[in-house]
Amino acid sequence: MIGLSFCIAVDASECISHRANVGDMPENSLEGLALASAMKVSGIEFDVQISRDDVPFLYHNDELGDGLLGKSCPRDQKIKNLDFSEIQGHCFLSNGEDLPLLAEALDLLSSFDGHLFIDLKQKASSQFYQIIENASLLQRPKLRFLSFKKRTLRPLRDRWPNAETILLSRYIPRGLFYEGAGLNSRLGFFAPFFRWIGKDTALWTMNSRSEVLRALDKKVDFVITDHYELCKSLL
Repeated sequence: MIGLSFCIAVDASECISHRANVGDMPENSLEGLALASAMKVSGIEFDVQISRDDVPFLYHNDELGDGLLGKSCPRDQKIKNLDFSEIQGHCFLSNGEDLPLLAEALDLLSSFDGHLFIDLKQKASSQFYQIIENASLLQRPKLRFLSFKKRTLRPLRDRWPNAETILLSRYIPRGLFYEGAGLNSRLGFFAPFFRWIGKDTALWTMNSRSEVLRALDKKVDFVITDHYELCKSLL
């Protein structure tokens, strides 16, 4: 199995577009991904959910509703309890897009050469593995998989031992046994420690000027932000 190089180093902090949230595009949309790619951003992060019938697609929440249109959209339903046919053609982003399939997103980003952060919200399905491998993503030196859940990252590491995984932390700092640590603003105090022990370190979601400057002061590898241009201007 072709893998990634282990623990990819960066020379200085880089800004990562959170959920491809650029311009006025809805988050996790194909239009947002296309615009971020055209802007030649340093990196793009997006979220992947898995339907009951194992279809991977882009959306953040575990339940449908936030940011979605469509009279027949099954709002407040857990995605893991729905087949994709119950979602596609029923739920729309504010720009009229269907929720993008992972395969569509990766096809659109095939020529993007920046950092790519895939935040997997549920345990990977066979389709997820096949799509990643068919897209030759494992040959890219700037690919990282993120999750709040160890049980989601473990199977990825078993299948792709050289893939870089980042464990996200909300309440307590975690990531000692992963290639990277993703910390929220409140846990930024611990970022220098993770950098010192050689882990890729990301702070999220740093949206204000003061937050971005604080992240840069800590010399983290990645600043994940909804305001990419602000972040870039402060580097």
